[in-house]
Amino acid sequence: MGSGESMIYFFAGCVFWGIALLAVCAVRPGAKLAALTVETMNRREKVIFYMAALATILICVLPMSLSPVWNGENPEHRNQYELMAEAILDGHTYIPYDDIDPKLTEMENPYDANMRTQLGVAYHWDHAFYNGRYYMYFGVVPVFALFLPFRMITGTVLATYHATQVFTAFFILGVFQLFLLLARKFFPALTWAVYFPLAVCFSVMSVWYAADAPALYCTAVTSALCMEIWSLFFFAKAVWNSTDDRQAVRFGILGSLCGALAFGCRPPVALANLLAVPMFVSYLKKRKYSRKLLGQVAAVMLPYIVIGALLMTYNYVRFENPFEFGQSYQLTLADQSRYTSMFSRFHVIKTVNGIIEYFFSFIPLGETFPYFSFSSVLMNFPGCILAVIFLFRTETQRFLKERGLRPFMALLICVPVIICLMDILMSPFLIERYRMDVYWLAGILSYLSFGIFYQTAGERKKRYGFLLALLAYGTVLKAAFLWAVPYDGNFTAMFPEYLAVFRKVLSFGFAG
Repeated sequence: MGSGESMIYFFAGCVFWGIALLAVCAVRPGAKLAALTVETMNRREKVIFYMAALATILICVLPMSLSPVWNGENPEHRNQYELMAEAILDGHTYIPYDDIDPKLTEMENPYDANMRTQLGVAYHWDHAFYNGRYYMYFGVVPVFALFLPFRMITGTVLATYHATQVFTAFFILGVFQLFLLLARKFFPALTWAVYFPLAVCFSVMSVWYAADAPALYCTAVTSALCMEIWSLFFFAKAVWNSTDDRQAVRFGILGSLCGALAFGCRPPVALANLLAVPMFVSYLKKRKYSRKLLGQVAAVMLPYIVIGALLMTYNYVRFENPFEFGQSYQLTLADQSRYTSMFSRFHVIKTVNGIIEYFFSFIPLGETFPYFSFSSVLMNFPGCILAVIFLFRTETQRFLKERGLRPFMALLICVPVIICLMDILMSPFLIERYRMDVYWLAGILSYLSFGIFYQTAGERKKRYGFLLALLAYGTVLKAAFLWAVPYDGNFTAMFPEYLAVFRKVLSFGFAG
């Protein structure tokens, strides 16, 4: 490597680590942000708030354009949402491919992957196939939310990864808003020096994989995350931050609308709607039974009923079964048509092993950059382990009891396990992107745990807050290393030479 190239890496390293150092200095105990709590939001804090949210969005969405496998350079790859939008405009619910292999329709069991290979059957990968037609088994809500409006307004097709970028951006904005609401309600002593690193950290932790492989699969996941984070935000506004019943009902309706739409994006993520139950019960406990209250409850529940009915009708039109999204008819490696029900695959040992693999499995460091590999939820981001430990503090338990948060926190622990079980029972094997279903919930739990820890930390708040900020920055850096792992056609898998570039930048050009 020549001296000129070495200097480029040296200066690039200085810029990267300089920005990191500035970020650390901004949250040090003596910094201005460490002197202001989240209750103070003047013009300067508002500017910083939206700048931090925007910077986080850019960090997460810009890398989505890097890999040609996922960025739409191949217009016929990972484009089911685009085709579905066109199909709906043409008045039908199937994807009208004109190259259906007659051998596929003649097969006794077209879902047998080995038999398809033996017969040399040509087919469209990872589609649902039923009664001689191809369907999209991914939820249809993103089509109506983005793809159809974009097509009707502009007359052009929206590339799938762009939809992931939009959903990711709104998800991150939702995280920032929800975290601010929770902080002001439950731990108002939290300073901006702690809030910003935690909000950035858990946003990045939730969607880092989408930045790796954005199209199609992560479009489904991020759309569900987007709906769910705003659902929780609106429910939180209704229960904990409304000035009167009328405002609470309006926010409740918005919360149920977003929560219901999540089922039409990715059903496992939509199970987070369970978190609304303790919030709903808390709201009802403070009010006397009346016809007015009954009407309010009906109004809040209505979006679930309407959206649920529409989704079941959509499923029935396609598969003659209101509860079938197309999962049973996938053309992939496993024959899921053999699963008579979700629970037909339940096996105690396999399920326990799946939970361990999902949350606790550990893979040691590798010998080559980026050194890390995908392990499990808690091993990928061990800061969450510390958050769980903090929940067992006497001060934390007292805090939760006094504010009536125990049921909510209990469900916040249980729901990721329930989603994990769904992923285990509905999928032939677990892969990294499925953990996106629960990373965001682990982030919310960790944020609440750390926030309560800070609120009850006494005179050492500033010192502990600085350590929490450093932990958050470390988590962001870990997510960047995981993003760089060559996998599934991502940027570093397609262009492995850039791993050496990243390594040299991080080492100021001194790495061999």
